Amino acid sequence: MLSLPRLILPVALAATSLAIAAPASADVTGTTSTQDVVLLDHCQRHPISYDLAVSPGTLLWRLEVQVADPLGRTSEGTVINSSTNPTTSGTVEVTFCGSEPAGTYTVRATGFYELLPVVQLPFALPETSFEVRPAATRTTLSTTSLGHGRYLLTAKVRKETERGFGRANGVQVRLERLVSGTWKRVRGLALTATHGRAVARVDGRPGQRLRAVVTARNNVAGSTSAPVRLR
Repeated sequence: MLSLPRLILPVALAATSLAIAAPASADVTGTTSTQDVVLLDHCQRHPISYDLAVSPGTLLWRLEVQVADPLGRTSEGTVINSSTNPTTSGTVEVTFCGSEPAGTYTVRATGFYELLPVVQLPFALPETSFEVRPAATRTTLSTTSLGHGRYLLTAKVRKETERGFGRANGVQVRLERLVSGTWKRVRGLALTATHGRAVARVDGRPGQRLRAVVTARNNVAGSTSAPVRLR
């Protein structure tokens, strides 16, 4: 009778050890993915996809997705929690309204999962990066002689949109003249493209070369037309 407890005790300890160790195989892994962003004149919701692999022994899990900009500033996190019965794959959204800095952004997804006996373990998905850039522009320049040394110059500016390139509005344009091998700004002109056009009248002489330059600023990338020669 005295030997019975000595036999039961190791078996009971082994069973308890197995009960605790078994859920340790629980785990949460996964990835995030997204596309590059073009800054536009209006706010846009940019999707970031997540895909989790959750082991069967996991009691619950919580994921938080944040985005860090090139300056190191981090967005408010979006939380996905298994207690509200979400799927293990889906998308979260980050808003871009056109004034954000261009450069490389980083998606950081971290969280924790629980296993028996109610232990919280942290996890982190591999970071994902994407590029944010200003909208591209395309600029052309044409010239028409008005006689007596006066010329009409017409700059046409197209700007990148969700559906390709369209006529630009509110984009600043400057005219430059080639002087002794150096491009110099034509003074006294402040041009802004309206419905894709900016028009100016200038004095000149045949043979002079001019070009139109879109100034890079805010969410607009710069561009330069091919030179035109006055005739």
